Amino acid sequence: MDDFKNTNDLHGHSVGDRLLELVGEEFSKILVGLDSVARFGGDEFVFCFPNLDDLQQAHQKVAIIQDIFKQQFLVQGKFIYSSCSVGVAMYPDDGDVAEDLISKADIVLYKSKSIQKGRAMFFDKMIDQQVQREFVIEEQLRLALTAQEFTIVYQPQISVVTKQIIGVEALIRWNNAILGSVPPDEFIKKAEAIGIIPNIGQFVIEKALFDVAKFNLEFNGELQLSINISPKQLIEPLFVEHIMSASQNVGFAAKLVMLEITENVLISDLNKVGPVLDALKVFGFKLSLDDFGSGYSSLSYLSDLPINEIKIDRSFIDKFLINSQSESLVKTIIAIGQFYDLTVVAEGVETQEQYQRLKRYNCDLIQGYYFDRPLSLAQLSEKYQSLTLS
Repeated sequence: MDDFKNTNDLHGHSVGDRLLELVGEEFSKILVGLDSVARFGGDEFVFCFPNLDDLQQAHQKVAIIQDIFKQQFLVQGKFIYSSCSVGVAMYPDDGDVAEDLISKADIVLYKSKSIQKGRAMFFDKMIDQQVQREFVIEEQLRLALTAQEFTIVYQPQISVVTKQIIGVEALIRWNNAILGSVPPDEFIKKAEAIGIIPNIGQFVIEKALFDVAKFNLEFNGELQLSINISPKQLIEPLFVEHIMSASQNVGFAAKLVMLEITENVLISDLNKVGPVLDALKVFGFKLSLDDFGSGYSSLSYLSDLPINEIKIDRSFIDKFLINSQSESLVKTIIAIGQFYDLTVVAEGVETQEQYQRLKRYNCDLIQGYYFDRPLSLAQLSEKYQSLTLS
């Protein structure tokens, strides 16, 4: 059952318990012949349908179960609505032992809920491969820092007007002996889920600060460094203290550090995040709102919080030459940045046409393959040593 905890929290456990009883009674009504159902624990139930002939009949059974939740349940004078997510394993393709079948049904149940609640999902080999990969990623991720498998690359941020390098965004890469190169979108989510993102984030901060401080010292520059900060990392009790210490240890001025956060952290944890952002501002760090326009983009964030920069989501840049709505959004975001006196950065710029259009709209900075891919520190030093830095 989806969001059963909400029922307990809103209406009390006695209502939740009675709802489970009513749902169980409805489940019993749809059993035929040797069919069975049992409460497996908490808000989970397990059905066994031993006499199905094919996959279509299994789908029909799932539909019958889900239809039960189209009704409202009257509990202690309250009408309660609920929904359910379903995971299905089939004998003998997915296993021939009850424990294996239940385990695999459970795997796809949670896989289904992670995508969208209220759905049903059948176990198959592709999902099995995904689950096994996720298991290996989690296992190897716990060892990656100790094994020194992470590296940092730097994508230049270029002034639209002068075409000079203004800053770099630090991007983490992971290459594992078993998995090979793992995309950041894949392992960062897992690192957040298993609680090790603060450690990885601290590594990125320390390594990036050290590298760019070295670059600035060698070439007598003031290259700005942008670092993505995970929401969970940001609300760590000692986050501000750690980043202050890291910047001081390498002599990197806080005013050259741009910390990128997403709108999600503002929406979900604003009460916790607000004081942290204020503290960072006091110590001279700058703040960037990443992927601006892809979420709620409340203008109150820009007026109430110490934001210095907004980054246009690359999904708009991908389409803004061919889609009038995307183009209007890009122009509007740039105008908002100008109104609030914020730096505006366009991500994912890959063509001269995109660059020229952004220049016409007075965008401040761009980053993307049109100018450069993410570079190692050595590549960055070799390519940009002759440029006058701002």
